[in-house]
Amino acid sequence: MMRRTPLYIVCSPRPRVGKTLVARLLVDFFLLEGRSVAAFDFAAEEPSLIDYLPNHTSRADIADITGQMALFDRLIAGDKTAKIVDLAPASFEPFFSVLRQIEFVDGARRRGIEPVTLFMADPGRASIQAYAGLQSRVPDMVLVPVYNEAVAGGRRSRAEFPLARAVSVPIYIPALIPLLHRHIEKPPFSFADFRSTPPGDIPLDTYMELHRWMRRAFVEFRELELRLLLHDVQDSLLRDDTSS
Repeated sequence: MMRRTPLYIVCSPRPRVGKTLVARLLVDFFLLEGRSVAAFDFAAEEPSLIDYLPNHTSRADIADITGQMALFDRLIAGDKTAKIVDLAPASFEPFFSVLRQIEFVDGARRRGIEPVTLFMADPGRASIQAYAGLQSRVPDMVLVPVYNEAVAGGRRSRAEFPLARAVSVPIYIPALIPLLHRHIEKPPFSFADFRSTPPGDIPLDTYMELHRWMRRAFVEFRELELRLLLHDVQDSLLRDDTSS
């Protein structure tokens, strides 16, 4: 069985819920794992993903057919490169409308790619409705709620963000203490570079605290990767049983 290459779509219909932070962490997670990764930034506000990680990020725009074709052709390329989409709130509906119209999920899976939507869950009604809409409109896509503790305040209501399948276990991003924000919010900043370099002018206790926070976030991603791998195995076994 060949393991599928992940395509993570980090999204929310609402701004300022930690979406770009999650996208940044994902890019650096793959870099630290020594894996090829490419990111796509809709750049709704500055600083955006491309400002933090310019060497690994391209701008994306689906305002016209040319932009749509350019983006989705790259997302479906079978190049064994993990891909991260930082989807702006204004592009939320157009993106998933195109994705559904072109039957992107089925096409991606045939090429060994697993599209996974990481949905930033927050208490707002717009988020709850958008999440339910994705479940009904694109039921074959893996949809994972992401709880940013700094935004959701620990809110983990499974009633409002129900899981459609076992692989969709929520991801929890721990809250970062305010003291550490100034170290990560000034672009360019790479978590991968920070982790592999000595603290420099950062106090040692601050340096270690940020390391602990990063490690907790990366453990969440590793566990998701394991669930996706198990999902691949189960799908493969099911196909074998059906064909025999």
